[in-house]
Amino acid sequence: MNQLLIKHIKYNNVKLLVFDMAGTTVNENGIVYETLYTTMNNFGLAVSRDEIQDWHGANKYEVLNNYLGKKYSGNDIISKNIRQQLHSNFDRNLKDRYFANSDIALIDNKLPELFTSLREKNIKIALNTGYSKEIQGAIIDKLRMGEFIDTYISSEEVKYGRPYPYMIYRLMEKYGIQNPHSVIKFGDTKNDILEGINAKCVASVGVLSGADEETHLTGAHHILDSVMDIKVIP
Repeated sequence: MNQLLIKHIKYNNVKLLVFDMAGTTVNENGIVYETLYTTMNNFGLAVSRDEIQDWHGANKYEVLNNYLGKKYSGNDIISKNIRQQLHSNFDRNLKDRYFANSDIALIDNKLPELFTSLREKNIKIALNTGYSKEIQGAIIDKLRMGEFIDTYISSEEVKYGRPYPYMIYRLMEKYGIQNPHSVIKFGDTKNDILEGINAKCVASVGVLSGADEETHLTGAHHILDSVMDIKVIP
């Protein structure tokens, strides 16, 4: 029997832990949200930084599409090409910011050790994200995360990203997990928390290492300073 200790509560027979990336397992200093803001405003979309707050943890293309649709509200001639151009601009800008920045790092240099100890308890470690699959894979390669996780999934691989539970369901299906009470979700945004709740995970856990403050992590079963507070019980 494997056991995890989270905020003094023991969780038994956990089979899958799903971790967000930016702000939860990867320290990127808010690059993604700054890039969303600058990309949309450079594209002529009037967006404030405060508005971006509500989209923390969401599929980044859904954010772009939302504000593009507002500008062209009632206009059916928004072409696929315009939408694709905005998406391409964002991807290019994010890659430039991410991979030119040497400060991008794991949330803690002992994260590989923690994840390895969890996997030794026959617990699968999965990463999920609102990034594209291409950018997600590039980040994982850059930080060599493939050496200490089992799998990863992007919101572009399912019909709807967070707060919908479909990424978690897809991961459960991959590992033949039928009961969501064998799954715990970790993330730094309210949409992460809602994703875990909507998937009916045994716990949806917030962390304070990323985008949202404690007051925004409404409904979290627990709130940790970081994922490094997870305890593996021998």
